[in-house]
Amino acid sequence: MNNKSLIILTLSIILNILFLCIGIIFTNKRGGLSYIIQMLKISQSQTDNYPAYYWHKKDQYEKLPKSSSDIIMLGDSITDEGEWVELLQNPQIKNRGISGDTIERVVYRLDTIIQAKPKQLFLMIGVNDLVNDKKTIRQTAIAYEKLLEKLQQEIPLTEIFLQSILPVQNEVYIYWQDNKNIIELNLKIQELASKFNYKYLDIHVHLLDSQQQLDLKYTSDGLHLNGDGYLVWKKIIDKHINK
Repeated sequence: MNNKSLIILTLSIILNILFLCIGIIFTNKRGGLSYIIQMLKISQSQTDNYPAYYWHKKDQYEKLPKSSSDIIMLGDSITDEGEWVELLQNPQIKNRGISGDTIERVVYRLDTIIQAKPKQLFLMIGVNDLVNDKKTIRQTAIAYEKLLEKLQQEIPLTEIFLQSILPVQNEVYIYWQDNKNIIELNLKIQELASKFNYKYLDIHVHLLDSQQQLDLKYTSDGLHLNGDGYLVWKKIIDKHINK
């Protein structure tokens, strides 16, 4: 082997090692092996775990008009069930909630939101990670932070509001979730709002009863809101809506 071939071989080896190191650093920053496992789970869940309702709504959202003047309500069933255009009397509002959504499921359909580069985005997500997926507070917070990283990277000019997770009422259904866990997760979300320079909106505190649970006057099943509950929520965010 001549000197030129040896130099080319050496450079090739160095570049391969460099790319390998960059890959390891990138993966570690996103949670290491757990990040890889999460990505594999998302791929697997495309056909195995997500219900037809999710796919129907996701497909519809992909085909609906998108505009940079959009004001997006993003979340799970609690967002999905809100008649936001009428509540806020604003035709720019777009409801992008899907019943049953977790943080993972929101991330999987986030490109539709990103394409619009909306003016504002109101996010409420995480309770199904605790209730349905049985994730820990830490696991949920890590996933939430990765979601925010993607939002900040892809739509930095969008004004984003992080809304607290709502309390539950465990006397109606034993039990949705320990409200202490929800409070702890909300503290994590509030910290993330500060870290990413997003606004944190505490909806939770306005829906509590004297037992620090979701007030029965705002719910029938202990988790979702009735009309009065949505009116409370609407009053809190209305002043932040860009008219």
